[in-house]
Amino acid sequence: TGYPTRWEDQTKYRGGWVVDGQRQKSLRLRLQGKWGTLSNIFYNPYLPTLDDYFEPWTYDYQNLINAPLADEQPTARAISMVTGKYMDTIEAGPNWDDDLGGSQVYANNDPNFDGASDEEMRQ
Repeated sequence: TGYPTRWEDQTKYRGGWVVDGQRQKSLRLRLQGKWGTLSNIFYNPYLPTLDDYFEPWTYDYQNLINAPLADEQPTARAISMVTGKYMDTIEAGPNWDDDLGGSQVYANNDPNFDGASDEEMRQ
């Protein structure tokens, strides 16, 4: 469902524009105006967190380069770029769901399809 997770969810991140006013319809940013920008200049509670992006990682390439000759192929374990510790599981990352973008799992969690009928979801 995107990167960061649910990045198109306008209610969660308060992105996009809204129509303001009854008679004189004008557009305004959903998140903030002039004073909101000033008050949130150093901290914005609606921005994605590290959990939404998932922890960046690299691999232990030295294990591949320095591995002794053996019958088994050496592996490069994932290492967190935040903590420097080995990571057991990687659950998401950039372009994680690109190949699965049309699957029902992602379609059911896509905020753009909220309120769509079953027939619309099948198309």
